[in-house]
Amino acid sequence: VLACGLAVAAGTGALAVAELGFLQAFGPGMAMTVLVGLAVALTFVPALLAALGPRLLWPSHPGRGPGVSAVSSRARSERMLRVVVRRPALTIVLSLLALGGMSSGVMWLQLGNPVIQGLPPDAGPRVAYEQVSEGFAPGVVSPTDIVVEAPGIGAQEQALEQLGGVLANQAGVAAVIGPALNPTGQTFGVLTSFTGNAARFGVVLDEDPLGSQAIRRLRNLEERLPGLLEAVGLEDATAVIAGDTALVAETVEAAVSDIGRVLPAVLGAVALVLIVFLRGLVAPLYLVAVAAISPLAATGLAVYFFTGILGYPELNYFVPIAAGVLLIALGSDYNVFLVGRIWAEARRRPLEEAIVMAGAGASRAISAAGIVLAASFAATALVPVQTFRELAFLVGVGLLIDAFLVRSVLVPAVITLVGYRSAWPGNSLRRVGPRAGRAVGAGGLVTAARARVPSPVTSPAPRAG
Repeated sequence: VLACGLAVAAGTGALAVAELGFLQAFGPGMAMTVLVGLAVALTFVPALLAALGPRLLWPSHPGRGPGVSAVSSRARSERMLRVVVRRPALTIVLSLLALGGMSSGVMWLQLGNPVIQGLPPDAGPRVAYEQVSEGFAPGVVSPTDIVVEAPGIGAQEQALEQLGGVLANQAGVAAVIGPALNPTGQTFGVLTSFTGNAARFGVVLDEDPLGSQAIRRLRNLEERLPGLLEAVGLEDATAVIAGDTALVAETVEAAVSDIGRVLPAVLGAVALVLIVFLRGLVAPLYLVAVAAISPLAATGLAVYFFTGILGYPELNYFVPIAAGVLLIALGSDYNVFLVGRIWAEARRRPLEEAIVMAGAGASRAISAAGIVLAASFAATALVPVQTFRELAFLVGVGLLIDAFLVRSVLVPAVITLVGYRSAWPGNSLRRVGPRAGRAVGAGGLVTAARARVPSPVTSPAPRAG
């Protein structure tokens, strides 16, 4: 329990290396919550069990042996795991093909911040947005500002009028409001600056200004701006872009960049706990590598479901990274529970048999934990906001993939294929030899540690006479 709690806390706490402020706050906050829960699990829960005894588990009757359903479930798990340990390479290939198919949706992943469109259909801001979009253009609720700067540019009325015209002809632009629309000739500090050294254009996009399509339109326009300025004779001017669309674009890029910082930190933190717990290097390395597959598969399925079936234009930008960290951290629980039991069983039986026995014994608990956690996160879908539904789906499906495919099938197959080398350079795994008491270390050397067989005691020969 201690190792599980520390692994989850370390994984979530690694979000502190992110650049986005809310991720920096979310990670340590989640880690503190986990540590408080760990303290409760190690102190209050045992005390409660000791005080109330079996009554706390009513109507079940612990200690009377497993029920028929538990025995049947264990038998099914044993049969499956015996197939896995007999054909580990084939099992790994088939598992990776299945997970790869799920992950393929990531190729069509689009990120945005659909704050308005993510609200319930009857919400006031959502209704107003749809009415405005129908009567005008979606981008009118948040126009993009393009500020062009050059000495005396406010007096170059013809060039500014031409620039407004070419901006209006760009793909994705519904309308442009610029200095040419000021018929008074006076400077109000709105479309041209009081100094005359800057001019402002309000660009209305024909897409949701906070969505992924608007971000692509904005980036295309940003790339073409230097050429457009040169085409109207303003080659000496510089242009900058501001507005909510530009802000969302920068935020999405920062979130994508954070993946490269956060993911290694999370995997490294979880690996460190596993190294201490398993007293080896090889197994923690491939366990954390496998742990990264579930978030990828869940994200791919989320893309297929939300964009392919429900027709959402994008996912919220922080959902994949937040869900990925949660899945890797929570999945470390299964690693500790499953692999710890396999290591313990391997002290008294061959490794392949230990994988079958320990895996079958742990399968019921892992399945139950996966279902309970998935159901808990799925409950957040009751919040009528798109972001919560995406997070509920991604985490819930990821936990089920992790519990029923990755930990129950793929991890036992990898342990079987790697064998006793999993414990290198430690000796926590010892090859059990054919004779009682004979143990062979991971490197193949016979060792008598923990396996000494006392020599038979012979009675002294009777004395003659």
